[in-house]
Amino acid sequence: MADTGSLFPQTPDDLPLIRTDAGEAVLSNGISGDAALSICVPCYRDSAAPLAATLSRLPGARQTALLFFDDGSGDEDMTRALARHVMAHPGPARLITSPRNVGRSEARNRLTALAETDWILFLDADMCPDNEWFLTRYLKALRESDGPSLIAGGFSLRQVAPTTPTGLHYAQSIRSECLPASIRRQEPGRYVFTSNILVHAEILDAVTFDEGFTGWGWEDVDWGLRVAERFPLTHIDNTATHLGLDATETLMAKFGGSGANFARLAERHPEAVRSMRLFRMANRLRRLPGRSLLRQVTRHVAAETRLPMKLRLTALKTYRALEYAEHLS
Repeated sequence: MADTGSLFPQTPDDLPLIRTDAGEAVLSNGISGDAALSICVPCYRDSAAPLAATLSRLPGARQTALLFFDDGSGDEDMTRALARHVMAHPGPARLITSPRNVGRSEARNRLTALAETDWILFLDADMCPDNEWFLTRYLKALRESDGPSLIAGGFSLRQVAPTTPTGLHYAQSIRSECLPASIRRQEPGRYVFTSNILVHAEILDAVTFDEGFTGWGWEDVDWGLRVAERFPLTHIDNTATHLGLDATETLMAKFGGSGANFARLAERHPEAVRSMRLFRMANRLRRLPGRSLLRQVTRHVAAETRLPMKLRLTALKTYRALEYAEHLS
């Protein structure tokens, strides 16, 4: 690996770049203080600089510690930009740069180990709070909590507009994921999107992210279902916008590559997964002949921007179920 120190801007002598036994480079802004919560952000080839800048400006920022874990992105310009915001945060802030990609679950577990507060706010790098009271609402929630709990704020697409390449992802997210707290509360463990959750450290110690989930998909649902079995879980409307909409080909690659993770989820949580329409569809399609041809057809229909969005969404869901059918036992 190249000298990781070259990724960072010059820092004063009293703010040294620390290297861990794992080969990570850690940059700290040197600020100490009694933060009420740590904001933990895993990053992989998504710039977290806009999120860092926004968080530092919000009311309540001085009561928060920022922790960014760059999961082996290897992008010097992106790292330098994020480092500048880390140095400017009004509370404690650190940037940890990993020499290799360790995956979403291990990255979150690493952030949990580094956090020094009782409460942790997980945000994804491509999220942006939807209002200026985002932090103060979470600070109020943790003060009012009478013990370890998980508080899920939800996410939205309020600050983005669909484009031709990202229109399918926009429509899919609006339909399936941008849900009010009143809906999410009906299946609380299933709708824990780790892109925006406040959680007590005791829960993270007791229920770690399963590193057996590899690549993209379903590790947060698995974790949310396991948390819900043991701890209070609350859904509130304190959303952040998912800025990083995927182009259709990227979205289908993620869906197509997450079949093994879905099968792992089904094995670990059979009762919860059986209630999912996606599982029931995949299970029915598992016995259908000619699945390979149907996958090609549904993939083509989902990608065709001239077709009605409702038809494209149906094709996308069918394509995903067909991919998952190959992994179900």
